[in-house]
Amino acid sequence: MPGFYTGLRWGELSGLHRHRIDQRRSPLFVVEVDTKSGIKEYPKSSKNRREGSLPPHVLEALERHIHRLERDAVVFTTITKGRAGRLLSDSNWRTQTWWSAVDGARYFDGDGEQQPVSHYPPHSMRHTCASWLVQKGVSLYEVQHLLGHESFQTTQRYAHLQPDAHKAVLGAWERLDAPLTMAA
Repeated sequence: MPGFYTGLRWGELSGLHRHRIDQRRSPLFVVEVDTKSGIKEYPKSSKNRREGSLPPHVLEALERHIHRLERDAVVFTTITKGRAGRLLSDSNWRTQTWWSAVDGARYFDGDGEQQPVSHYPPHSMRHTCASWLVQKGVSLYEVQHLLGHESFQTTQRYAHLQPDAHKAVLGAWERLDAPLTMAA
């Protein structure tokens, strides 16, 4: 669930430490990243070192999970008996957790009929986060910052989802105190 509401990349989510979640103000700080060679102290690039906000229901769910963790502990680790507490492996996590969860997931379509969820990879949570934010009127600039996109062109792929994108511009023109006019 946090992946849908944070837009974090796999390595950022699996490298998230407890002390990077501010339980009082709800920000989440993206600093460490989990790689095949272990935790690195910085994400993909310096621009990716960033802050995001967590909705209250996600923060509540995380609090139930992290209350028992040490301050410097990684938030998401293995839970397999005898192997609990180890860093997640992307391939094992996909096989053992993600695909089985997707296979069992259902949603209700417009007719109220249950349908299976499409077989999307974990990275789709990042795209879903960006799409939801843009559809709710969050600026592409804010989405770029939240997701840590180096290039604005990467974020622009969500521009078509902006509802009434030109409405704000038209409203600004209408509020202009003394618009220029052409002499007849």
